[in-house]
Amino acid sequence: MANIPAPRASAIAQLITESEELEERMASLQEGEAPHPKDVGSVRADYRVWHSRASRVLPPDIRKRFDEQRDGSMVKPGIYRFLSEPRTESVLKAADGSFPLGQRWQYPFANVRSRLEKQRSLLADVEPEESPAALVAADLAKVLRRFPDFIQVLQQRRPEWPIGEALKDERELQVLIEALLRTLFDDVRPEDYTPSRGGANSRVDFVLPEVGVVVETKMTRESMSAKKLGEELLVDAGRYPAHPNCEAIVAYVYDPDKRLQNPRGIERDLTQTTATGISFFCAIS
Repeated sequence: MANIPAPRASAIAQLITESEELEERMASLQEGEAPHPKDVGSVRADYRVWHSRASRVLPPDIRKRFDEQRDGSMVKPGIYRFLSEPRTESVLKAADGSFPLGQRWQYPFANVRSRLEKQRSLLADVEPEESPAALVAADLAKVLRRFPDFIQVLQQRRPEWPIGEALKDERELQVLIEALLRTLFDDVRPEDYTPSRGGANSRVDFVLPEVGVVVETKMTRESMSAKKLGEELLVDAGRYPAHPNCEAIVAYVYDPDKRLQNPRGIERDLTQTTATGISFFCAIS
């Protein structure tokens, strides 16, 4: 199995890991010899970028508490103050060079460590419970969105192959999608069926049982409006969870003639968690 299907850390889990790495770098600023100013500046800049990224995933009420750990107050300085003056010695330093309270630094890292831990806790509190299948499906949707690039490269390298022109309907599209899926997954099962409902089975285009993902492909046509496409995909979102290997769904829409005027908006509207708790991802290109 290629790298793409491997379960990956969620965005929030990644931010928490990066915070732990930043904590180690911050701690080193007060250890041993004084660091080079460029090293201090690097940690400060990396924390600023990290904080900005982390803030974007938090709701407003939690973001305020998150920022408080960075900013601190006059009485209890925050992370920014530490990063501005990590090697400033305590104002309580005695005339003989000793530190009566046993604390050398004006802004000790021990206080910063607790603030970083509080920020990580706030991030962990809002982390959604994403299944491994949903994470794979999200990555697969990004790959499928690049499908036209795949076609374009083949066409440019071999102009005598009328690949793009040959894609006239969904059946022909599925041939190339299957080939692409087989470069990413060991087990690709085309044209599987959901359990019978009212005496009729519903076909799904591809099943990836090793990761619990169902893939549906569609191709726009003159008679397909954005509204009709949305209705068809919503129907799919409701029936595919009946499949025993379906833990997440990816619906890929190939739109070679650019009939859909607002593809990203359609994607956002259709990407959702179904009533049965299944993650449904839409990718259009």
